[in-house]
Parts: sequence; C-alpha cells; structure tokens
Amino acid sequence: MKVIVAGAGEVGYNISEKLSKEKIDIVLIDKDPLRLTAIADTLDVQTIVSPVARPEMLLEAGIRDAVLFVAVTGSDSDNILACRYSQILAPEVRRLARVRDASIYQGLSREEVQESLGLTYIIDPTTLVVDTIIDFMAIPGAGDVIDVSGGRLKLVGLRLGRNHPIVGVPLSQSLPRDGGNRLLIAAIYRHHELLIPNGQTVLKGHDLLYLAATPDHLPDVSRFFDIEWTPPRSIFIMGGGEVGLHLAKRLELQDLSVKLVEQNQDRCTFLSQVLTSTIVIKGDATDQNLLEEEGVGECDIFIAVGTDDEKNMISCLLARRLGAKNTITRVNRFSYVPLVSAIGLEALVSARVAAVSAILKYVRKGLVVSVATLQNEEAEIIEIEVPPESRLAGKLIQEAKFPESAIIAALLRGEEVIIPRGNTTIMAGDILAVVSKSESIHLLEKTMREK
Repeated sequence: MKVIVAGAGEVGYNISEKLSKEKIDIVLIDKDPLRLTAIADTLDVQTIVSPVARPEMLLEAGIRDAVLFVAVTGSDSDNILACRYSQILAPEVRRLARVRDASIYQGLSREEVQESLGLTYIIDPTTLVVDTIIDFMAIPGAGDVIDVSGGRLKLVGLRLGRNHPIVGVPLSQSLPRDGGNRLLIAAIYRHHELLIPNGQTVLKGHDLLYLAATPDHLPDVSRFFDIEWTPPRSIFIMGGGEVGLHLAKRLELQDLSVKLVEQNQDRCTFLSQVLTSTIVIKGDATDQNLLEEEGVGECDIFIAVGTDDEKNMISCLLARRLGAKNTITRVNRFSYVPLVSAIGLEALVSARVAAVSAILKYVRKGLVVSVATLQNEEAEIIEIEVPPESRLAGKLIQEAKFPESAIIAALLRGEEVIIPRGNTTIMAGDILAVVSKSESIHLLEKTMREK
C-alpha cells in the first residue's frame, strides 16, 4: 500500500511516522530540503523536494499506484490544486485536503464543496476542534471523548482518583456486569504507558481509564467517577480567532451564557457585530485581575482556544485556581500534549491531533470501517466488520482468541450497540469496535480474515 503525503509540517510528519511504522509505503513531498533531510534521517519514507501542486511531481511520486493522497501544506490553495491534479492523473485515488479558510463553506454544504473540488474529504481544523469541545462539554472532567459509529458509542477518558474504592481491585471485580451495568474499561494509560486490560488487571490511582458506553449510559460513567452531572450554563472562552468565533456561535444556539475575551480591538469589534448574545471583552485572559472582575471563578467551563499554547495553559491554570469548575485547553504543538496532563489540565483539544485521526479513517481498506486514535496515538479504536467466512462468526468473545493487545469495546449489530461480556456471541456482519495497540492492527485484520 502506498500513501503520498504533501506537506512535511507537524501533521504531515506525524501521519508519515505512524503509517511507516505499519510498513505502509510513504512518499513525503515538501519544498523545504532541510526539513525533508531531517525527516529522512528518522523515518523510513521516500522524500521528494518539490512544490506539491505539480503534475510531474505527482507522477514521480507514483500517484497512479497510491491508495491515498493527503495534502496538508500550510497553503489551502496548494492543497486543493494538488488534489485536483491527483484526481486527473489517478481518479481512483482517495484525496484529502486540509483547508483552514472557513469562508469556503459560505452558502454551501461540506458535501457540495468536497464534490465541486473533487475531494474525498476536507480536513477542516476549526470544525474538528469545535466538535471535540462540544463533546467534552457533555462530560465534565473528561480527558478525552471519542465518538464511534457516528456517536452511537462513546469512548470516554477519565482520571481515576487515588482514593476511589476500586483502586487495587482486579478489573473483573471493578465493574460487575450484573444489575444492568453497561460500562466496559477498554484501555488504561498509566504514566503515559498504554495497557489493554484483562480481568486480572489491577487498577491504580491516577490511571486514565477509557470507558466504552452508549450515550444513554453516560450518567453511569458520571456515577462511577462520582462526577456531578449537571449541564453547563456559564461558559468563558479565551481567544477570538476562528475557533473561538465558531465555538461561540455553536454555544449561542444552545442558549448558554457565554463570555469571550480577545486582546485585539479590531477583532473585538468584528466579534461584537457577528455574535448575538455573547459578551465580548477586550483584554488578556492571563490577567488575573481581569478574570476575577469578569467572574471566571463562577463559570462552569473555561475554554482556552488561542493560538499561543503557553497562554492557553496559563489561563486555564489561573481559571482553575480562581474556581472555574472545568477547563478545556487547546494545544497546537504535538510535543505539548503530554505536558498538559502533567500539569493537571486533563481536557485538551488539538487541531493537529484531530487531523491525524481524521486522515487515518481513509488509510485502510476492506474490513475496516472507521479509525480514531487515543491519547498519544499508541492505540486506535477501529470499527471492523466480521465477514461471513470468518472463524469468529458464531463464537463467544471468550473463545475468540483476539490478540492480547486488543479488546472488543462494543458490537454494532444493525441499530443495536452491545457492550459485550465474555459470553456475548459474535455474528457475521457485526461491526466490532476494537481498541488495539497500533502495532497490532495487522494482527487484528489477519484474525478477522482467518477461516
């Protein structure tokens, strides 16, 4: 399998790194020779120094042998044009382009824009981040929220308190499956190390647990973690850029009390004109006096979505210190992702991490329906279909002999979502939502195809 990636920035590098580890042939194109030289020293990828929007370059890269072309340069126009050339040269190749300019959608739906530009999918960082924030707001205190099967299943990451009653208890005794309990712990992060649990796994304080649950059973998640389950009413946003603007618009539709802090006077004037009920405040959200004056300590959620990672983290720490019930932090640099949780800010969003997850959905073919990544991308949750001839069809989960580094989080059977037990039967046509370590995906696919 060959994947061509145009653009060697953080997203291009990270998707190339991930796929090269899975023995996928990667061709990475960028006009910066020094950047490509440094990457070639660390990754097993082919590199081409060239502007990306050139037909001869695409032919040299082997576009007609590729299954996917991903354009993630810093230029929207280059990304779109490169995808258009790839469509002409190789119509069967799936084409993904990152487009940051939200004005491209004015008066048109996403589907209309994608079709008119000849794209399989538009990677829209602003929408990805705002959608993630809205998911976080539904589950206060969550460190991660992943939608599976269009939201029919939620994978919720929450930190286990050091004094929680199940600390030191084997997993088989932690979530008894009687009494209507419909939760399953699908993954554990402990000191940034991923564990795929089994019945003998003993939970420890400060573990980050990923629980699989249907939306109807999210209150069970809150009770399990002793979280006060009350819908947020008062929201404080730091940063009036595109993310802050679109987030405020979404929140206004929910009839919430929203305040937005922005430093630039011209931007404040613009925001005041386009937003209806949001209170726009000119100022610096790292100014403690300003936060106190505006009552940040009384807000339900403080959301920092500025373009400066350090200011986002500082403002969230200040907001927590002043009494904000929950915070959500936007982080742009991959290297800062582990730092955020280390300083106690669990809920983070990253356009670049979200973009990598979105791209992965289009890499694999065949039985795999969808893919999303967990935390530092050591693990994925994939939706994979059970073919009629698979040896798994008709077997109990406890007999399935899955790879030890994978666990079935749910079975999607028609409109039904089943949180499984060991005696749950796998049926042909089921779509399994499986959490797996990334390096074991090929073993999982092999298991599904075995007859």
